Amino acid sequence: MKNNKKSRQSQYNTMFFTLKLLALFFCAAPIFQYFFKETSRNTLSNVNIMVLIISLLIFSFITFMWLIMDRNRNKFSPIIFCEIFVFLIFCVTSIMFSGMHESYYKFLFVFLVISYTIEMGIKTGVIIATIASAFLLTLDIIMYKESGVNPYFQTDIALCSMFVVIAWILGSYVRIANEHIVQLTDFANLDGLTDLYNHRYFQDCLKQKCEESLSKLKPLSLLIVDIDYFKVYNDIFGHQKGDVVLKQLADILRDNSRVTDIVCRYGGEEFVIILWNTSKEEALEIGENVRKDVELFYFDGQEMLSNNSLTVSVGVAEFYGEKDSADNLINRADSALYRAKFFRRNRVEQYVSVFDSTDLDTSLTSLKSLINVIHSRDSYTYNHVERVVLYCQMYADYYKIPENDRRRLIYGAYLHDLGKINITKETLVSSKKLTDEQWAEMKRHPVDSAAMIRRIEGLEDIVFIVLHHHEKYDGSGYPAGLKGDKIDPLARVLTVADSYDAMTSSRPYQKMKTPEEAFDEITRCKGTHFDPEIAEKFITAISAAI
Repeated sequence: MKNNKKSRQSQYNTMFFTLKLLALFFCAAPIFQYFFKETSRNTLSNVNIMVLIISLLIFSFITFMWLIMDRNRNKFSPIIFCEIFVFLIFCVTSIMFSGMHESYYKFLFVFLVISYTIEMGIKTGVIIATIASAFLLTLDIIMYKESGVNPYFQTDIALCSMFVVIAWILGSYVRIANEHIVQLTDFANLDGLTDLYNHRYFQDCLKQKCEESLSKLKPLSLLIVDIDYFKVYNDIFGHQKGDVVLKQLADILRDNSRVTDIVCRYGGEEFVIILWNTSKEEALEIGENVRKDVELFYFDGQEMLSNNSLTVSVGVAEFYGEKDSADNLINRADSALYRAKFFRRNRVEQYVSVFDSTDLDTSLTSLKSLINVIHSRDSYTYNHVERVVLYCQMYADYYKIPENDRRRLIYGAYLHDLGKINITKETLVSSKKLTDEQWAEMKRHPVDSAAMIRRIEGLEDIVFIVLHHHEKYDGSGYPAGLKGDKIDPLARVLTVADSYDAMTSSRPYQKMKTPEEAFDEITRCKGTHFDPEIAEKFITAISAAI
């Protein structure tokens, strides 16, 4: 849509420029006619060559400057007024050289009136028509020396009236057409229910704002707002009541937005706010204001919900600059929203990535590129690793485990799926139940991960954590079928964290569990899949964090 708009504007600019260039040639005609009016075919050799060269140079210079001004007219508005002034002077000069009040070239002003009325509107057109009329009528009065009725004045009154009428009619038509275009654009860009900008406009606008952020070196942030348990509300009261809630939330978002902010309906019960010239810290404050206002607002029937209120979760992310993109910014804000939803909802979360952490050992730098390769092939694995690291950090912080063990656990979580780089994409992103061959391929990734890590100096002590994170407490796991205490204790923690995230994440082949449902499943599998003591401790740590 943006490219089509630029293309149309380019066509309009070309049309206006061509029209004005032709008018310039018309204006030049009487000037050349003046210099060569006594020149015949026999006396052409006697023409003052210098006059001809100078005239051509002046004309070429004006044309060249006009072309430069036309290219920069959108950047420098004073150039437009300079352009109109030059055009007026050129028309006046042509009329003066072609007989002044007796000139047959007074119609040249029509080109100015038509061109600038279409391009700049009725006001500019009427002003040009008035200036042209004043010049012509004043010239008639001053230059006509004979007695009686001034025929030139009478004729030019009709001509000047035509200038004004053309400017008025054409300008009115252009204004109506532009209003119609704006109305159609609004219909195309606005959401019919909430009157906020729609998803398509949001995508185009965010890309544009990212480009502006780069060129103007201004910060840019994004909020994604999602209504908690909105499906439950719709199921209880119906979609008509749900639509009322969406409208009310749209009003709250408008009230919390500034002039420079752009509020859009992203889809369903999700909304986004593009925050121009806003840091992540400022965005967090705005997001918290939105959350509080929604929590305090009374929505009809909210007492029927489990928490007796209708709330929102908010995800916040900031644009990183040259190596970032609009799509990545949306993904990060969405990840932050996922965290807010996971942490019991009705909260604001900012995007924080373990891959951006400055306290990671420099030995992991070379592995980041491999992890990014996995991300390009399977974003689920990438986001899964981030969440597993987060759960391991919660566990380590809650029980204040020794720093060396904490480092080993975090690094093990960070690298536990590294071997998936060797798995074919068809197997990695399959939405169906894996075949025996695909399952055998998938089960190799702990061995491949450990093999890669073993070659990196300083990471030898996390090899067995990664290698054994799919072993089960009863010995039914892989790759070695280890049992009980023969499995590294930190690998047993990683196993629970890995399984917990798998259960609480959405995948095509399984239904996502709530945290409570996942805790029940972990409890059920104590002594078989999981170390009983570690399973209980993990549930306690994560419950305390969320």
